[in-house]
Amino acid sequence: MIKLISLDLDGTLLDPKGRVTEASRAAIARARAAGLRVVVNTGRDCHEAAWFAREARCDTLNASTGGGMVSDGGRVLRRWDVPEPSGRRAVELCLGWGFDLMVFAGEKTLVSSAYKKCLERYYPFPAFHAHAVVTDDPLGYMAEHGLPLTKIHGELDPSQYPLEQLAALPGVALTTSSSHDVELVAAGADKGRALALIAERYGVALRECAAVGDSANDLEALQAVGTPIVMGNAPENVKAAAARIAPSNAEEGAAWAILSCLE
Repeated sequence: MIKLISLDLDGTLLDPKGRVTEASRAAIARARAAGLRVVVNTGRDCHEAAWFAREARCDTLNASTGGGMVSDGGRVLRRWDVPEPSGRRAVELCLGWGFDLMVFAGEKTLVSSAYKKCLERYYPFPAFHAHAVVTDDPLGYMAEHGLPLTKIHGELDPSQYPLEQLAALPGVALTTSSSHDVELVAAGADKGRALALIAERYGVALRECAAVGDSANDLEALQAVGTPIVMGNAPENVKAAAARIAPSNAEEGAAWAILSCLE
């Protein structure tokens, strides 16, 4: 019996325009009315995770930053940071490669002034822009404010990155959330580990959980639960982890996945 449903955001709960649909919201309401917990488990920052959890009317516990953080609404319960000096070196390497970068430093997300202007055009999410810190010197900002590195998100064709240098850093792990990015987190920090903490808080065994996702950074959550559900828009290597394949996020796949947990 499924007692908890973990939902990724991009490519899963959110439609191609980045919205929670009425069908998904109704499915979540129905699941919660039946006694299930429904939680957000995303690569986005903690502020966006909390905002979308409220928007979709999910439970308040959520995982963000690619599994690097677990929060209860806006209150951080646990965070897994990249150890030093690997954190600093990772940021140095990424800055040297010159691609678009989000540096997740604890509860803050740092972006360059040029990238912020670009994001204002194609990433129109108020919860992000209300909290993003604009700085062209992320290492200096982190040092000044005593901030750790929790995650790096870089946009570009990953084949162009010298990823071996990042992968060789002690205490880090690499993954992706799409075909055009790379993400770096602390080794052992992933959506499965974060979900395990959420499930424990709610008194639910992982075998009684379902996870719904679409990308490589969802794999640990999909592998941890009793019912892994993969979206129809996912790549084949992610679909291989599925017990069920939902329709795509353009075809109300999230609503289908949630309602399938009630059958």
